[in-house]
Amino acid sequence: MAEPMTPGDAKPAPGTALRGRGGSAHLRSEAVVLDRAGIRLIIPLDAIETVHVARGKRPTAEIRLNSAATGAEATTVCAIGSRSTEAVDAFAHAVNAAVPQRDESERRVDGAALVRAVECPVMPRTPCGPFLSTDEWWAFGALTCLFVVGLLLPAGGGSLAELWAGSFAGLVFGCAVARGTWRATVTWWLLHRYGVTTVATRVGYWPGEDGNSPGVLVYSFTATVGTTHTVRRTGSRGGPDTIGISYDPARPDFAVGPGQPWVRTLMLLIRLLVGVPVALVMAAYLLWYFTTAMHA
Repeated sequence: MAEPMTPGDAKPAPGTALRGRGGSAHLRSEAVVLDRAGIRLIIPLDAIETVHVARGKRPTAEIRLNSAATGAEATTVCAIGSRSTEAVDAFAHAVNAAVPQRDESERRVDGAALVRAVECPVMPRTPCGPFLSTDEWWAFGALTCLFVVGLLLPAGGGSLAELWAGSFAGLVFGCAVARGTWRATVTWWLLHRYGVTTVATRVGYWPGEDGNSPGVLVYSFTATVGTTHTVRRTGSRGGPDTIGISYDPARPDFAVGPGQPWVRTLMLLIRLLVGVPVALVMAAYLLWYFTTAMHA
């Protein structure tokens, strides 16, 4: 009679996970949950022979399944690559420690037959908006008209028009900086004077490119008029389920997450110290260029 299966020599850390190229795997109490390409595979620990670590250009954890045939090579169900060698080693060690150890006399099982595929849960997604908002279309049209006028205004073209064409990209960048500074100032002013504080609930999470990169947490809150809005912030999957936010009731898109007032004030001052000089230089350049072009 075969001896009962015994656990490995170390108890794995609960919730061990590995994310990277090839999907994401999570170690549960009796199985490894593998998410990739919109499919979730439930791989019982009884189906796993070992997790092999391949040392190549990118360290890779290969989940290999048992085979019913004696002497047959194990089947690799998934290979997850990560930039972090430590993360790959830790995941492989945790799973291998949790895999039951079998006696040679035990009947071998077909690991692939134990794997189950289920529908992968989908995180709530915010509806996609138009490619450009109305304000962005107006800004794009205004910049296009400004560029054309700047080219046509100098009589006969020449070096002045070439200067305008070469410097216009910097002018657009200056406009973006000026707009960001203005928006940050207005947001700070409105929230400081008229902001409403409420609680936002976590509704989704977008993982980073690999296990070392932070993801994006998506929170949802309901404004006083009953409309639903979202707030995004960088963080890990284990981030809080609720956060306090402040928003302007007239424009709920002006919303910020938790943070000390002095932190938000400091960030505003940094934006002003950068954005105001850039805006002044841009305005001075426009004034000089069009004055020179009209008198050329």
